[in-house]
Amino acid sequence: MGIKLQPKYCACGCGGFCKGKWIPGHDQRLRAAIENEVGGLVELRRIVEERLHRSIEFDQTDTRKHWYSN
Repeated sequence: MGIKLQPKYCACGCGGFCKGKWIPGHDQRLRAAIENEVGGLVELRRIVEERLHRSIEFDQTDTRKHWYSN
């Protein structure tokens, strides 16, 4: 007999139920709504870095080809 998961409210605030933290795709809906509210991803990064008092670092060694690569 397996463990039965209790449904939880989606973390985006939509009022829907899910097994985990998000209804599929709702994490991206929330991210997009936050970006739109503050004026885009660059502005969101600035706000978060200001609040954290540090830069947000990410891996810049991605070797996948991009559309602008030669």
